[in-house]
Amino acid sequence: MTEFTKEYLAILEGIEFSQWHTEVENDELTLVGIKFGGHEKIEYVQEGVSIEMDFEQGRETNGLEAIFISKEKRAGVKFMFENVSAFRVLDEHGLVDLWNASKNNSRPARTTFRVKGHRWQTESELSWVMADCEYSFMIATGWDCLEVVAWGEPKITFLPAIVCGPTTY
Repeated sequence: MTEFTKEYLAILEGIEFSQWHTEVENDELTLVGIKFGGHEKIEYVQEGVSIEMDFEQGRETNGLEAIFISKEKRAGVKFMFENVSAFRVLDEHGLVDLWNASKNNSRPARTTFRVKGHRWQTESELSWVMADCEYSFMIATGWDCLEVVAWGEPKITFLPAIVCGPTTY
């Protein structure tokens, strides 16, 4: 068993999980794509120049679209966040604190939940202040995890997928 220092245990005790009920909260998801809205037009006032991109219709400024495959639903799952202040995609290595904290204070669901009090929130406090939110949204998979700081819950829609039978090698 790994022994932790008192300082590290204090960090883990400061991490809190909260429920975020979704239809896929305990599904096995795989991340397949992310698209961030960003800014369509940038103004360089000192130079007197602006540069504008012609994005497709319906693209939300500061919107984040994340698409996953749900093994249980045999479908794609699209999470559409609006007014995103910050987001990150991590592999398991960047999430050790959360997994260690969930050993003592279990998270409310396997895949979708909310979290606060972790190191990213401490390091990037302004992201939470600007979004006026206490918890971030977490979508955990076996490989990549998406964490989003946004003003509200995303719209979740299911997408059709092509399901094939077993593959033989």
